[in-house]
Amino acid sequence: MTDVHCHVLPGVDDGPETLEDSMRVLREAARQGVGALIVTPHFHPARYQVYASQIADGFGMLEDKIRKENLPLRLFPGQECYFFSDLIRYLDAGKVLTMAGTRYVLVEFDPGILFSGLRNAVRILISSGYYPMIAHYERYQCLRDDPERLTQLRYDGALLQMNFDTLLIKNGFFHRNPWQKLLKEGYVDYLGSDTHGMDFRPPHFDKALAWMRAEVDPWLTETILQRNVQMLLGK
Repeated sequence: MTDVHCHVLPGVDDGPETLEDSMRVLREAARQGVGALIVTPHFHPARYQVYASQIADGFGMLEDKIRKENLPLRLFPGQECYFFSDLIRYLDAGKVLTMAGTRYVLVEFDPGILFSGLRNAVRILISSGYYPMIAHYERYQCLRDDPERLTQLRYDGALLQMNFDTLLIKNGFFHRNPWQKLLKEGYVDYLGSDTHGMDFRPPHFDKALAWMRAEVDPWLTETILQRNVQMLLGK
């Protein structure tokens, strides 16, 4: 598996504070069968102004530590970018990062964004030559259990990322989970842990994968976890 959304760089955002905190997450990811991670620290103009140069420093430390411990993990640089008026300019200048050096951008929004605003942001990114991956799309009120709007975003060129943990939530009458249903119906392109450490949103890849193996068509599981990732990474 490849984790396409995680906060594991030490001391840059609201993820791990120290290198050892980061390594605890990476050791656990490797134990659960993850082979690669795209590290995605926040860029939020009002909260976490993490620039590409800062990411390079932490990224190098993590890679060196992974080699020394002989962990079977590969890291790729990326970023979770909050959409704001100057995002395109920052991306074009290389001040903030795309996913693994591609034209894919992991983009997040205010949870209360209107659908018209979200759709307009997608169009701006597409027209500027980027492929928007909507981070944890299940959080946005305007998309809650609405396949028609998800279809519209897909038509516009957006990709949909859901968090692994969302598949494990038990809520509603008889514990029905609407997000499981949407995944089974094909409304997920990528899954990510969005982990921020072992104390805040620790990774549960193994539990989510066990559910997928039991409940989801094997072809769809392979598409989400392998084919789409290979397309993203250009392999």
